[in-house]
Amino acid sequence: MRLHGEAAARTMRGALEGPAAMFTGVSIDSRTLAPGDLFFAIRGPRFDGHTFVPDAFRAGAAGVVVASGYDRREEVPGGFLIRVADPTEALGALAREQRLESGARIVAITGSLGKTTTKEAAAAAIGVERSVFRSRGNLNNQWGLPLSLLAREDEEVGVVELGMSAPGEIRTLTEIAMPDCGVLTTIAEAHLEYFGSLDAIAAAKGELFEALPAGATAVVNADDERVRAQAGRFSGRRVTYGFAEGVDVRGSGYAGRPSGLVFEVSAFGGPAVSVSCGLAGRHNAGNVLAGLAAATVLDVPIEHAARGVADLAPLPGRGTRVPLRGGALALDETYNSSPRALRAVLSEFAVLPAGRRIVVVGDMRELGEDAGPLHRACGELAATLPLDLIVGVGPLGRTFAEAAAPGSNTLTADGPDEAAALLEGVLRAGDLVLFKASRAVGLDAALRRLQVRGGEDVPSGGDA
Repeated sequence: MRLHGEAAARTMRGALEGPAAMFTGVSIDSRTLAPGDLFFAIRGPRFDGHTFVPDAFRAGAAGVVVASGYDRREEVPGGFLIRVADPTEALGALAREQRLESGARIVAITGSLGKTTTKEAAAAAIGVERSVFRSRGNLNNQWGLPLSLLAREDEEVGVVELGMSAPGEIRTLTEIAMPDCGVLTTIAEAHLEYFGSLDAIAAAKGELFEALPAGATAVVNADDERVRAQAGRFSGRRVTYGFAEGVDVRGSGYAGRPSGLVFEVSAFGGPAVSVSCGLAGRHNAGNVLAGLAAATVLDVPIEHAARGVADLAPLPGRGTRVPLRGGALALDETYNSSPRALRAVLSEFAVLPAGRRIVVVGDMRELGEDAGPLHRACGELAATLPLDLIVGVGPLGRTFAEAAAPGSNTLTADGPDEAAALLEGVLRAGDLVLFKASRAVGLDAALRRLQVRGGEDVPSGGDA
């Protein structure tokens, strides 16, 4: 990307001051800014980027974008300055303009669960026939999405995530990305604290469909009734996917194996083809199916798309297997958690082969006044499953554990360090241990304390 300061100012409806230099990239962080970048002084929840304007120029910024009230022109030595009403809105406007000029086709994915896995599946499925860029990590908000779009080089297709923490955000992000294909994966209790009800979450996620541009295609999870209801907000072409009959891209014959998942998929009434990859769980089969459906929207034949997802493997904290000292094995689900995700993982975990199955569950955050009942309900499900030991971490983890296994096969801990200390005294060869909690709990710290170190012998144990 090489853009002129004058062109950027026009796009962002800003006032250009200083020499109209070229810039080669964009940044919102003076610590990682590359020479030649345009620095956006973002006012965020913790920092005000205007404080770091001198640091940006010392790092080699070509220019800076600041709010109209910025009056420290002396801090802009030799570079150019663009004054705008709101640097965050200006960043989005620049990204939208670049997206429209690029000619790339964009797939945008949102949902309460499975966004990142679906993104990876869609990128892999499309990548067999097109060059693809994708948003990195969790760059899915009002700053991350524009940065992802502006980082594009010459790829033909972009696959991006849209995240939210308040109503209206998905609409804004959709208007920036202008996707050719919009995918809504699931509606679940994530962020319930901020929205109050599942219906409110559905309405906010459904902004994707409402804001899709003319000529786009909505990809609809037909297995989720709230997603189906939100699809009515889009009057254009819809492609449905799921495991029920009568959908456009249909999965069938799902089977979970220690090495991953297997199922078959057929598209628009055509012959079924086999799908297999290293992900685990029926919920991930649904995410892969969503990615395959998105690929068909971009005219990738289903048999080619299915071949593309074969190398998918769990991302860190999303189902990776980690050897533990003494011959136990961990299933690392510490990246995040929600009631629906926990129920799905517990059901899959309970049938995996192991000497003993141990569940370590920490608090699920952002559930508001329903947090206690939702943890208790998940614990009641766990009580019906063949689990050998339950460890609850944190106050809500304790609620889960008390509902799951009141008695001698229950342990509780106030935090990750205490949980690790408890487990050090009980783990043995052949154990399979599920770690799952909201990311803020830090349960990954317990796992790191227990895992095999470099060069350490791994005793044989079990067939998990």
